[in-house]
Amino acid sequence: MTEEMDEEELKEEIESLRDQVNSLENMLENLMTMHENVLEKASAASEVEKKYMKILSTYKKFGHISPAQFTDIKDPISEKIVEILFDNSPLNITQITGRLREKKGSASRHTVRKKLKELEEKNVVKKTEEEKKGKRYELTEETINKWAELLGINK
Repeated sequence: MTEEMDEEELKEEIESLRDQVNSLENMLENLMTMHENVLEKASAASEVEKKYMKILSTYKKFGHISPAQFTDIKDPISEKIVEILFDNSPLNITQITGRLREKKGSASRHTVRKKLKELEEKNVVKKTEEEKKGKRYELTEETINKWAELLGINK
């Protein structure tokens, strides 16, 4: 009878060990999943840090950050026009001139029209024409994408 009991006890012990091994496997799997999540978050934080450093580097180099910095714009009036259109788009020449006067203190429609034509030729802005609202200007998709890239915003 002891031999049968020993065999029965042995089976129970084996079953208990099997349960413990299964429990350990589940815990190990959960730990591995948590470790992968931590690595993903650390990688994402590293990407954010890289983008932040890129922005700081740009600020250090230019003294400010503007969407116009990623075009071949050299004059401050055109740069301000790009900033205005980035903040409020689309706008007509009168609206752009008014906002430029607010920022700069003075501006003429003639100068704004000339700068917009140059910006169109450089594919920084585009002109749209609506029946009721007339000619309006906005940044091109290319200009917006360059700015988004600097900021680390993937479209």
